[in-house]
Amino acid sequence: MDNFQWERYHRNIIAEGFDEEAQLRLMESNVCVVGAGGLGSSVLNYLVAAGVGSITVVESDKISLSNLQRQVLYSTADIGESKAEIAARRLSSLNPSCRLNVVDERLDDMNAETIITGHDVVIDCTDNYSSRYIIDGVCERLKIPMVYGTAQDWGGQVSVFHYVDNAGKHSGSYKNLYPDEPVQKDLVGVVSPVVGIIGSMQAVEVIKIITGKGITLSGRLFNVDALTLQFNIFDIE
Repeated sequence: MDNFQWERYHRNIIAEGFDEEAQLRLMESNVCVVGAGGLGSSVLNYLVAAGVGSITVVESDKISLSNLQRQVLYSTADIGESKAEIAARRLSSLNPSCRLNVVDERLDDMNAETIITGHDVVIDCTDNYSSRYIIDGVCERLKIPMVYGTAQDWGGQVSVFHYVDNAGKHSGSYKNLYPDEPVQKDLVGVVSPVVGIIGSMQAVEVIKIITGKGITLSGRLFNVDALTLQFNIFDIE
């Protein structure tokens, strides 16, 4: 690690329970973020800033006015532009050392395995059940950890699937949480800071998985109700 990198990541390195080896692991890691909307904006900002070495951004949508209430990677001037391209441009200016690979297409059954193969962790920042089940299935086949997150109204959830912890315990799959695919609503509300809470939690889980530090949400579900400020963690059978 050179002097520039040491100064850039110094607050990571001196944090209790972290160290230079952990930072080097981040810098050598390769993660895939599916979705660059509300959750993705938070996840991407923090992982790029933290020093993740390579990130694949999978997103096919264009930026719309209604996105700007919660998708903090974008501005009014970006309306109509590709989310993936604008996200990569902004994130590159934040940390030029991070290699950003843009996949400007929707993840589906045909391309998912090709896109996901070779990554250390996959982060689910999607807003629909069908994409989550696709990610879940591919991560199960490829044995790649999946960090799940969702936000709606005043609350949200975070968990980790397809991860084997230091004790050799396997975390199971998204299907363990939702065996049957729920009915997808056309539109759901979300209070804008809630996606920041959930996205930040997802980023923390990714960092713990990559560095081997701490205890992850493997086999557990983090649930928050921001309206009442209640946080709970449940075991997933």
